[in-house]
Amino acid sequence: MAGETGESIRSRRTYIPWDSLPASRETVVGIGTVLPVVVLYVLIAVFPIAFAFWASLHDIHTLSPEWVWIGLENYYEVVEIATFWGSLWRGVVYMVGSTLIQLAVGLWMALVLNRITRGQKLLTAVVFTAYLIPTIIVSLMALRVFDPAGGVFQVLGAGFDLWSATEAPLGSRTWAMPLLILIGSWKFSVFITIFTLAQLRAIPNRFYEAAKVCGANRWQMFRDITLPRLTGIILVVVLLRSIFMFNKFDIIWQLTEGGPGDATTTLPVLAYKTVYTDQAYGFANAIAVVMFLFLLVSAIAYFKLFNPSEEVETTT
Repeated sequence: MAGETGESIRSRRTYIPWDSLPASRETVVGIGTVLPVVVLYVLIAVFPIAFAFWASLHDIHTLSPEWVWIGLENYYEVVEIATFWGSLWRGVVYMVGSTLIQLAVGLWMALVLNRITRGQKLLTAVVFTAYLIPTIIVSLMALRVFDPAGGVFQVLGAGFDLWSATEAPLGSRTWAMPLLILIGSWKFSVFITIFTLAQLRAIPNRFYEAAKVCGANRWQMFRDITLPRLTGIILVVVLLRSIFMFNKFDIIWQLTEGGPGDATTTLPVLAYKTVYTDQAYGFANAIAVVMFLFLLVSAIAYFKLFNPSEEVETTT
């Protein structure tokens, strides 16, 4: 063994599969790591979008397997009907109202939880539980408390003359959308709390201790230390919540089914009704594609204006 040359030792080396490949080991490992992500992205994002676009170019009855090519006619019809623009506007109202309330409540809860010293973990767990409650349970609770037959919030609202004692607030054109925004915000505000609380706890205490030594008050510490380090995460969660709320369907359908009339019909609800009420599957896909393009353009504009990724990098 001692007399073996280096060449004979190399000739007995264990065979490694990538030795015969034209690429290096690092390249093979890199491709193997990224490929599952690419395949998954294609399956859950690219393929459904491509399928929806292809279906939108056809006249398809929901219950018929026959696809009739009509090109862009569905898109011409989408932008011409008043129900589309009305649903788009109501979706924007629901998105903006929900996001603003969730931002205010979520930030407030995060700041409060971050200041609590005793029982912080228990209280944080209780607050986070609201986000784990299934949407159907939230909807059933809301339907009960706003029930004209003795619902507690319905009675309170009637006591303040917001609506009559026999009126169902969720069936009112005046109150349906505001109540949807409030009910959804109650559940989804915790999403913002989770992100901002994590960012708050990442701020070193020495920053605040140094500020106290310099005579800074609470407002000055919040303005100069806390807020700059929350800006990036706030921009990210506002973008995420805006997209989620614009696409929200379940809680709207469970509470109002888009009514009364079309008072709470947003684009996802309109697309659903188009498929299962009007039986126009191709036209519904055209609505979905236009909705996707609207979100895509809005997201690109948001990144151009605020660049949240850069804010996160510079403030963490």
